[in-house]
Amino acid sequence: MTTQITDHFQEFISDPKRRRIYEREALAFDASELISKLMEDDGVNKSELATRAGTSKSHITSLLSGSRNMTLHTLADLTFVLGYKVEINATPLCAVACWTDFDDQGVDAYAGGWGLVHSNKYKAASDQYKAPEAAPQQDGCPLPSEECLMVA
Repeated sequence: MTTQITDHFQEFISDPKRRRIYEREALAFDASELISKLMEDDGVNKSELATRAGTSKSHITSLLSGSRNMTLHTLADLTFVLGYKVEINATPLCAVACWTDFDDQGVDAYAGGWGLVHSNKYKAASDQYKAPEAAPQQDGCPLPSEECLMVA
């Protein structure tokens, strides 16, 4: 079943337009999940967050549900009133595609604080992926899966 889902996902994101939409929506989801996790960790509910941020509970609900677009300014404001700041980094698209190919144990390890690393060869391949004429392998990564390494 997991392989079938992965195959459908890889097929879906193999089209650059759909991949772009997916990455945009994934980022919005991650932002909402980050705020939700910080709220949970600090025991803050939506009403309290709204009060701290100077907005309404319904606005917070809309932001966290994804029905309203969260700007970077809003993300910074919400994390600030929760006592945090956001740091932004970028990962090559290839690393994201290769990560999705790991089995359940790899996913758990990643969630536990593992990170993706790559060699200069990997960097060159991910740069090639950005070129419109580049044809990535079926899994969305121009390198074989063994080129994508997980390290502690």
